[in-house]
Amino acid sequence: MRPFAPGVALPFQKGAAPHKPIATMTPTQAVRIPLLRSGNDELPYPAILTQEDAVLAAGQLIYTSPENNASILSPISGTLSGAVVLNHPLLGDMVCAEILPDGDRRESLPHSTNQELEAEEILAIAQQAAIYDERDGLPLWEKLAAWQLPPDDAAAMDSVLVADATENDVFGSASWAVLQEDPEMVLVGLQLAAKALRFTRYHIATLLPRERRRALKRAIGRINVFTVEDEYPVTAFADGQAEVFRIGAQACLALAKAVRQGLPSTDVVVTVAGDGVPASQNVRVPYGTDIGDLLAFCHADEDATLVMGDAMTGLACPTRRIPLLPGVTTLLVMRPRAIRTAQPCIGCGRCAAVCHAQLLPYEIVRRLENMHYERLQHLAPWECDGCGVCSYVCPSMRPVAVDVIRAGETDGTLFFNWEGDDSE
Repeated sequence: MRPFAPGVALPFQKGAAPHKPIATMTPTQAVRIPLLRSGNDELPYPAILTQEDAVLAAGQLIYTSPENNASILSPISGTLSGAVVLNHPLLGDMVCAEILPDGDRRESLPHSTNQELEAEEILAIAQQAAIYDERDGLPLWEKLAAWQLPPDDAAAMDSVLVADATENDVFGSASWAVLQEDPEMVLVGLQLAAKALRFTRYHIATLLPRERRRALKRAIGRINVFTVEDEYPVTAFADGQAEVFRIGAQACLALAKAVRQGLPSTDVVVTVAGDGVPASQNVRVPYGTDIGDLLAFCHADEDATLVMGDAMTGLACPTRRIPLLPGVTTLLVMRPRAIRTAQPCIGCGRCAAVCHAQLLPYEIVRRLENMHYERLQHLAPWECDGCGVCSYVCPSMRPVAVDVIRAGETDGTLFFNWEGDDSE
């Protein structure tokens, strides 16, 4: 038995954002929506990009990806100015449609509040509405289709669908804000998603202060709320041994709005926080909005460092001239600060004590540094999910999580690094 409980308690740095209404931003600059991987000649060039000065409405279908049949909608009302190729730090080179904001035209989806929908119809609406799970940026309908059980499958009784609104990282509060704004509709969307999967069990997982948790239970019913343990990362989203499937709270809200109100999904709520902004806040932003435009809206310091994602696993972004895309719900704006130099491992074992995957990070890193790649197999470094807790607790300030992930990628192969050039 392990002497320590895995995970750590993180400082609460959410500021006033969870207590304020969600702000709504209208882009002032062009938005850019990825349609195609740059250089992929095997896929047909999007026909929309051959049209000059096409006038688009928010929610209008502009492209269907031949790779996964995902619908790509115009996030705003405006005029198509052409195609641009950009390099996104998360997605690489992409061909994007550039749209200049103009007017307030909006498309709607066919819907009926009285119609009882079948599982396949719910998936079709999620696809047509272009709903993305904000937790990972993947199309919601694609995830649900992969998890869907056949009719009368007994496994449906032992599975739980969870709307993940835990928001237990240091700064983020976008899910909290959405849940506070419209908890009933989040629950409706969760029920629809569970019906699409043919699950009978579902709930919203939260990590809220006591007063807000009680208010949520009064609004949607005690049975629909599960309170997680106050530790990072969250690993238990339900009681018992039930198999858990998770989707984002924002995705649930988008599904409810698509089914009940015929609204396509064109925006996401993002937390903008850090000491580089006057105050943290949650902002509803159309997809494709220039991040620099969003930071100007929040009065961010121009010379501050930008991190996409939470404080534990976020990615430093070298430029603000990139679009906001699905999968990003936290932007950290941090003032320059002194960086401590990593020191040698002292063998304290803290990284192993907090690892929720039951790994031995210090031993994995030692084998990696000594190039004993063939001995990594029994240490299972590929089980690491990059939560970053081991790096957080390391007194020597070593990038433990990064090295463990590298070890998982070696697959027993020898590689050298000569002046930044990797070769195998």
